[in-house]
Amino acid sequence: MNATSNPNRQKVLRLLEWVLAYFGAAVCLAVVTLFANQQLDDLWPLPGLYFIEIALLGLLGVASRAGDTKPVGAAWGAVPWGVGGALLSFVILAGFTIGPFLFPAMLAFWLAGSAADLRQKRGLARHLGLAAIAALLQGARIFAFLLLPTPFPARQLP
Repeated sequence: MNATSNPNRQKVLRLLEWVLAYFGAAVCLAVVTLFANQQLDDLWPLPGLYFIEIALLGLLGVASRAGDTKPVGAAWGAVPWGVGGALLSFVILAGFTIGPFLFPAMLAFWLAGSAADLRQKRGLARHLGLAAIAALLQGARIFAFLLLPTPFPARQLP
């Protein structure tokens, strides 16, 4: 009998997915809240848009666990990998500010995705590729936002 066909193991893996997804979302929301409170004077448009995106990524990661039920959840199974990949861009590109604080969330979503893949007997290679593509797309978007001219005037320091 295959270890993943054991009903108790299936329940444990499903519980692990939920715990990791909720932990990842909690980390995303806590980090956004803490950093946004420190920058209330200069929050919009950036880093405010990034903070909104990080919070939504965390919530999307939790929502994906609700939608990932067999047999219709194949598409939802990829979401934690994409969320983790997008967070990887923030971890790397914001390595001296918010990045290290988002590392636990990134890891939690990847582990939740791994548990889902193990539970539903899916291969990891495709989802690892998806995480890499999500990281590259998010990184390109971050650079595009930084290079585009902003309609908001620069804030003058006193």
